[in-house]
Amino acid sequence: MRKALDPAAIASVAFERLNDGGLLISCMGGDGRANLITVSWWLFGWFYHASPVSVIAIRRDRFSYHLLEEVPEFVVAVPGRELRQAVDYCGSHSGANGDKFAATGLTAIPSYHVRPPSVAECLANYECRIYEAVHPPHLLLTPEHRLQPLQRQHTIYFAEVLGVYAGTT
Repeated sequence: MRKALDPAAIASVAFERLNDGGLLISCMGGDGRANLITVSWWLFGWFYHASPVSVIAIRRDRFSYHLLEEVPEFVVAVPGRELRQAVDYCGSHSGANGDKFAATGLTAIPSYHVRPPSVAECLANYECRIYEAVHPPHLLLTPEHRLQPLQRQHTIYFAEVLGVYAGTT
């Protein structure tokens, strides 16, 4: 069994990585195919209930957008600095064209609470279930983002954090 982590305690490391390369989001389509995407924007905190909340933004023209619409769950994987090359790869290649786990050498491992896999090599994996998706057009984006065509605007996903676990390596 992987070690459970305090979501707040590891959040400072996650924000550090967010500002130095990004975080990985693991998602999965209805057919069971997993994908990784790099994000450079993430919100985390507590809402009105006891569970933490995780918020990500994904553009509609991204392969991962369609997966999140099929399976409304994701994992926020917090990479160490040594994974920077893999993080960069996942942010510059489309999962529609191949398996990013295989291409980067990252290991998909079963998550405890959600269908998308966690990443074994990552420091922490936040397992999240989406409870609200806010599709564009909306006023949650900056004015310059709202000027983009709808396909280039972000859907904002609000998710409950069901557990946070260390990877296995």
